[in-house]
Amino acid sequence: MASILTIAILLLLHRRTSASTIDSSKRPHGFCKQLDIPVFATAASAIYDIPRVDNDIEATAWAIYDATRDTPHNVQNIIKNTTTSGIFNIHAQLCVPKSSKKEDVLQIATHGVHYDSRYWDSEYQPEKHSYVDAALKAGYSILTYDRLGVGQSDKPDAYTVTQAPLELEILRQLTLMARNGTLYSFAGKAKPVDAAFNTLAKPKKVVHLGHSFGSFLTSAFIANYGPLSDGAIITGYLLTENLASAGSTSFNVEYAATSCPPFDRPSGYVVCQKNGIQNIFFGGDLKTAFTPELLNYGNDIKQPVPIGELASAFWLLGNYGPSFKAPVQYLLPEFDFYVCRGDCKGLANVTALAQTYPNATDIEVAIQPNTGHALPLHNNATAGFQLSFDFLARHGL
Repeated sequence: MASILTIAILLLLHRRTSASTIDSSKRPHGFCKQLDIPVFATAASAIYDIPRVDNDIEATAWAIYDATRDTPHNVQNIIKNTTTSGIFNIHAQLCVPKSSKKEDVLQIATHGVHYDSRYWDSEYQPEKHSYVDAALKAGYSILTYDRLGVGQSDKPDAYTVTQAPLELEILRQLTLMARNGTLYSFAGKAKPVDAAFNTLAKPKKVVHLGHSFGSFLTSAFIANYGPLSDGAIITGYLLTENLASAGSTSFNVEYAATSCPPFDRPSGYVVCQKNGIQNIFFGGDLKTAFTPELLNYGNDIKQPVPIGELASAFWLLGNYGPSFKAPVQYLLPEFDFYVCRGDCKGLANVTALAQTYPNATDIEVAIQPNTGHALPLHNNATAGFQLSFDFLARHGL
């Protein structure tokens, strides 16, 4: 049965690559290609006891419900356990460097809630704010992707389908495709043909990078599938009592189907207003940390969130990871409001992190000064990028 399924997916991949007319672009330090990747995934899911959201009033009511002190964020909120299975279209971008010094290392970057993969690849002053361009300059290949329900990926039911365990499985499948060479083969065949992608050897090492909810996923991934990762960078995430303690009301949400172009989300998707984007993602000295233009850009690229994703997020927290035998860096913005209630200094308990990943070869906690939750959208973004590149380099990555 497994071989039949594999053949079916490969046939679908062939049809996608032969019919695809997806962009390819040249960067100052590399080449990028947009891809639509069909990913087969099966995962445990659930029907949660959460309110429906079909208008702005219900969006605010959901946020209040989610932030209420006695609302359960665990299995007590489950009405019925289910299973979700299917082939999901995941939009991605694969970039390869001109330089060959790190091309055998692939970074897989997973964005958080309220954004899509553009979080990693700013079009506003990219030389200062695009992590993708910085990674290419440092010689890395990098895969960014729109998580399920976000950007140009599929947008299934917000209550019963787009949930954390399924997203974790999609990350696993993308990693397996990278490791077995399927991803690079797919990129080479996808039209328009680009010589930079024609002769790629599969990566020898894979580093996982996350931000916010993407770090929820990345942390759970290295805990559950440690042998599939050669290193991890965890940004905008630290599991303490302060995590998300400001509550969902700080998002200042609206109903996405009527307030967020292109108005293609179904019931249950919510989106931040601009002041919600500032609440969550921006911090530091108003005169030096970020500019009004960066805040405007951060608002321009915002994305809706399926509320089932947030209801199921607890599955990703605190997973024990003895199989992870690689280095991990926690990069914390100094003034991260969502994660640290505005001050991350001194919050990290390295002993507790070592108990979570007892066989990690190194655990480092770094603070990026004068920065809020969205690290790339602050004035000193490149310094933060370099902290991670230096960490990886020290470990041969």
